[in-house]
Amino acid sequence: MTKLYILLSIGIALALHLLVGWQYAIVGSVIAGVTFKEHPIMAGILTLVATWGGLVIYSYTVAPEETTAMAIVVAAIFGDLPPIMTVLITIGVAALIGGVGGWLGSVPLKKKQQ
Repeated sequence: MTKLYILLSIGIALALHLLVGWQYAIVGSVIAGVTFKEHPIMAGILTLVATWGGLVIYSYTVAPEETTAMAIVVAAIFGDLPPIMTVLITIGVAALIGGVGGWLGSVPLKKKQQ
């Protein structure tokens, strides 16, 4: 059942990311935080890292030259970093936002238990 919940939260995050905007993907991690009582922060992190990581993989699969060129430009903007740092920073931001979303989702449950 937990696999179903994580897939549902990833699906919600992916749908909101693609249809509304990347900043709304946090809703998927909040839902993961609500449904996973044991490790809500890790569930939120897993949700957004899987979502954003999947989108990065999809971009490299569909348009490898264009995605590589974009990574080079963004890495240059950040101070002449290696292009792989663009991907790692993206996944790091996803983990940070996902962790906050998972924590945010767990707060009402913790308040209710007190």
